[in-house]
Amino acid sequence: MQLKPDEEKPAELPTLRRSLVAASCALLSATGAVHAENTDWQIDSALLYYQEGKGRVQAVEPVVSVKRDFGDEHVLGLKLTYDALTGGSPNGAIPSASPQTFAAPSGSSLTQNQQVQTYTTASGRTVRRLDTFSLYTATPGELPLDTSFKDQRVAIDGSWSQPLTDAVKLSFGGGFSKEHDWTAMNASVGLSRDFNAHNTTLSLGLSGEHDAIKPVGGAPIAMSDYTLFQKLRQESRSSTGGQIGLTQVMTPRWLLRLNMNYDQSTGYQNDPYKIFSLVNADGTVAGYRYENRPDSRVRESAYLESRIAFRADDVLTLSYRRLKDDWQIQSDTIDLKYHWALSDDRYLEPHVRWYRQSAADFYHLFWDATKPLPQFASADPRLAAFTAPTAGFKYAMTGPDGGEWSARLDYYFQTGKNVQKGPGVLAPLDLYPGVKSIMLQFGWRFGL
Repeated sequence: MQLKPDEEKPAELPTLRRSLVAASCALLSATGAVHAENTDWQIDSALLYYQEGKGRVQAVEPVVSVKRDFGDEHVLGLKLTYDALTGGSPNGAIPSASPQTFAAPSGSSLTQNQQVQTYTTASGRTVRRLDTFSLYTATPGELPLDTSFKDQRVAIDGSWSQPLTDAVKLSFGGGFSKEHDWTAMNASVGLSRDFNAHNTTLSLGLSGEHDAIKPVGGAPIAMSDYTLFQKLRQESRSSTGGQIGLTQVMTPRWLLRLNMNYDQSTGYQNDPYKIFSLVNADGTVAGYRYENRPDSRVRESAYLESRIAFRADDVLTLSYRRLKDDWQIQSDTIDLKYHWALSDDRYLEPHVRWYRQSAADFYHLFWDATKPLPQFASADPRLAAFTAPTAGFKYAMTGPDGGEWSARLDYYFQTGKNVQKGPGVLAPLDLYPGVKSIMLQFGWRFGL
């Protein structure tokens, strides 16, 4: 069996998206191609279910990808994605020894503010409408979760690739995604060149994205007092990225790939729904502030992947990624996957992933209320130092028509590193409880 570069896999040009599922949906980029012969259309569909423990976020995401080869490797690709998220989302405040009350993002007060408005309908009827917004309370020792959290996203992506010569291939694409508080447009272009009898491939890629951000209730003024609800209307952000890659067939059974990525983003980097706690020396919470992050971010990463075939259909894939940015976050990812052919029409794919990262230089679990406020601060747990192993497996079988049915189950466990201890009454509390989640995916590939 001769291993070849995985041409089905899209270029790993980074994008900057707020959605939680953006991270978990790496599961949907399953390897392999549809086995059906002489098909004009190749359909790849998947349904992902994601659930965090303790009543936190859950997500359902169906994805449908369509590809058609019009001949001579002129390939059109289309992809439709829908995300639906619900559950409790951490707002950034720490657990407290006393109850804590917060307002949903649309709120303008921490009391049950009810304003009666009177208006007249087209028929001349006078109607009195009661405007309200929801409050939620975290009990002592409980991590504050915004239970009103919900989100939906629809994304459409398209791509086209074709050879320019026998050794040179051009690809380009674009996409549009829409959430109730977020709109994003992106575009990318790539060029690859084969050498050494198609055993060596050099690739280059560029991408760009623009986001229009319209948070529910408005974008809060950075570092302002949470209780004042000082907000602006909307914000925006733009990012550009580049990639250079080298793929080398070392032997008929061994393939190596190396990618180097660079991307930069400017504009609004804050999460408009995140705050952080101000804490007194005795551990009591003195107040809350909206977070503030630098208005730019630069990230660099290197990715190395090795694929080795042991038998006709058994393949071991081992990869390592190193990432760093100018927020002082550094991360390492090791991913191990084994494609084990059980028979001609069935396979099992165990999977283990280990991830760790350092904290952003402006990350603070909480801030000492007696000290002046810093220029930048965030308690977003995604910016903290933590480790996160993932383990699971995929089982798949092919049907008589050459299509493939599959099911994948993964378990994710995140643990904080060097977690700051709280003073006074906060000392016995778990201020960073981490995250446990499961990801279940069903897939169906077929040709038409």
